[in-house]
Amino acid sequence: MMRLRLWALWLLLFCFSSAQAQSYIFGYTPNAALNGLSWGMNTSALGVHGIGGMDISGVLYSYRPVKDLADDFVVTLENDKIGGGFVFQDTEDWSQKHPVKIKKAIALPYTPIGVFGDGRLRTSGTGSIEDASVQYIYRFDPCFDPQSDPNCPGYQKPKPPPVPDIPVYDALNDEAVKESKKETDRDLSEEETQKSEEEEEQDSEMQFLLANTTNALTIANEASQSVLMKAINKATNLTNYYVAVIPDSYYQDAVALQGGTIVDNRRALRSLGQDNLMDQMIEEQYE
Repeated sequence: MMRLRLWALWLLLFCFSSAQAQSYIFGYTPNAALNGLSWGMNTSALGVHGIGGMDISGVLYSYRPVKDLADDFVVTLENDKIGGGFVFQDTEDWSQKHPVKIKKAIALPYTPIGVFGDGRLRTSGTGSIEDASVQYIYRFDPCFDPQSDPNCPGYQKPKPPPVPDIPVYDALNDEAVKESKKETDRDLSEEETQKSEEEEEQDSEMQFLLANTTNALTIANEASQSVLMKAINKATNLTNYYVAVIPDSYYQDAVALQGGTIVDNRRALRSLGQDNLMDQMIEEQYE
């Protein structure tokens, strides 16, 4: 009961101090032991204000020990100190005691977060702890870095980035432009025009000659094929095929039957009789 009263008194003092210093943001962190019995002092465990500018002024913690009455079991809450040692340690000895859920508050002078190393709930002996919760009471100075907010004292307006040195293009100094502005010799241009016209005429004449040559070769090829066909016809005499005569005489059949008589096939008759009997038996099944 005494511990709960001390905790309530500490929260009252915390609220009073927050009313006296409006430039700070006061609060308490999420449960640092939510994901295990050891944690780092960073934003993952302490929330968005777990950075430079946070001062720790107290710790609220609770847990439920699990042990037998006769067992020795000790639980210690502690935070390492950067450079060696501990910022604080709070130990509870449960040896030969009934395990009950504990809630405690630890008061600290405002201590910058940069002093704190890793924190943990350390156990020794036979037993374990459940439902662990560790929350740090803090104040946060939003102007710890003056450049974080233009309204902070000491804020300096950032200098604009340097303007890149872009060379200015002067078209009048461009060599290509200068060449294009030079006067041209009209006589040279007329000679080049005449040369180009003469070359075009020569190309046209050459194409005409090539076309005539192609036509001449085609005509000659057709003429040679005609002469060749005439030579083949002369060499081949088809007259003999035209005068051939096929005789139309009558050819009489000369079939002769040996023995004089045709004998019936007894096996065939016997087979036909059996087939007829089978057909009758099948039809009787459907009558």
